[in-house]
Amino acid sequence: MSEDKKYDAIVIGAGVGGLAVATLLAKEGWKVLVIEQQDRPGGRAISMSGSEISDKGLEWYKKMLASQYTYIANSQPDMETVINRRMLDGYTLDIGYHAISANGAGYMLDFEDLIDGLPDVKKHGAFYGNYFQGKLYHDVAGTKIDPELKRIGKETGIRFLSYYSDAYGLSDEDIAKMEKVSFKKWADDKGISKNDILFNHLHCVSTLFSTINDPNDISMGDIFHYFKHAFGPKLMRGVLGYVGGFVENGTGEWSRSVVRKMQGYGGEILYNAKVKNILVEGSRVAGVRVETSEGEKHYAAAKVISNVPAQFTFQLIDPKYFPADWVRKTENMYGYGSYAPYMGLNKLVMPEEEAKMGLKNTCLVPKSEGFDYDVYICWNIQSAVDPSVAPPGKHLYTAYIPLNENEARNKVLVNKVVQRLPEFMEELYPGFKESIDWKLDLVCWKLEGVAKSISQAGSQKVPVKSQYVEGLYFAGDTAKGYGVAMDCAIVSGMICASEITGKDFVK
Repeated sequence: MSEDKKYDAIVIGAGVGGLAVATLLAKEGWKVLVIEQQDRPGGRAISMSGSEISDKGLEWYKKMLASQYTYIANSQPDMETVINRRMLDGYTLDIGYHAISANGAGYMLDFEDLIDGLPDVKKHGAFYGNYFQGKLYHDVAGTKIDPELKRIGKETGIRFLSYYSDAYGLSDEDIAKMEKVSFKKWADDKGISKNDILFNHLHCVSTLFSTINDPNDISMGDIFHYFKHAFGPKLMRGVLGYVGGFVENGTGEWSRSVVRKMQGYGGEILYNAKVKNILVEGSRVAGVRVETSEGEKHYAAAKVISNVPAQFTFQLIDPKYFPADWVRKTENMYGYGSYAPYMGLNKLVMPEEEAKMGLKNTCLVPKSEGFDYDVYICWNIQSAVDPSVAPPGKHLYTAYIPLNENEARNKVLVNKVVQRLPEFMEELYPGFKESIDWKLDLVCWKLEGVAKSISQAGSQKVPVKSQYVEGLYFAGDTAKGYGVAMDCAIVSGMICASEITGKDFVK
């Protein structure tokens, strides 16, 4: 084993959190190396073209999915036919559902401002809403409020908008205490549970933020922290206009742009390289041992940032350096998965307005079918928002259906949601099943690395700075951070960079 270069900091994994901390450090003049085992950046937020899947074949695609805790549960037609007939050509597919919160106006925008912008990234905003008893209710988007919800709130005297406004009157200490308060408990205390329409609507929004079906387990403190710090300043700036959105040409385009920015600041990235272990001398990190195409190498650094899920920390570093109870707690942190189908459609059978929205429902499959709670669904015609992801005349349907880790690994339960989805969409939009050219049933058992539950949210996650090994840090959605998916990973990287440099990137 030869020692290669020495760095100020080494980041393990080019996921969103790792890229955030690496780019901020590089901008501050640090000599930074990012080590990524795949051939592209993004982690669970990667994307690929359908033609690449056709060219490289099914086994390659399965390996790419498996690297991000994802597998193919089913397909229509069978996968061999899909590949051989090149039915995916012209489409762009992510691994999992990767709409971006507020069309990138949350922590993503804060980070982009810190690195002087990503002018080559285009985003397409979308409004969201939920169906309840056959009626569509629009989500709050900036200052836009569904008039029917306002009417119900006024007639019942239920202050449902406190869901969006209460956070701004609370201190961070009060919000931290609410991490262990569930959405259901909060809604009961506010009287919101008394009205089925208002409760269902806010339950849909809460699951959109948390990727958890059960309202008794969704952390209200995590949501409030996100509202106050990610959304509040954007309301003041007047840039919070959408509930969600998509990065043009797939989420991976954002990650690639961040890498280019990092390299512009002098940072380096090494692809197709797997970290075997973090090197420790005494009680401090000394670098990493890496398996590369050129053989095993040793890269030295006094700071090492792990962007792998925290549960897998001890695959990289000997647990003897940590208290046994901390090891057990970290290994037992649980994520949340998702059934994330993709469908190629030959026509749109829903109104244009609804095709351009993200639409939600709290019950695709009921709890009585063997699930922990009623299974929620959020779906988009992604190509109606971003035409770049589908060939001319075709349309790309994407969705996410949260499942806990055990459900996502249970083939019987997965099959129930796979079989139910086309029927569900047909009930909403007659003719939907006939519009399907192909369908991929992808299941990710760790879409959210750590579920934002009342026992794990926010400050209850792994701290970004290790208390036990000097120079060891953590980033990503399993480390301390708040908010939705990519935003959560990004802000963890910002918090991590703040701890390392002493400069406050999270004001």
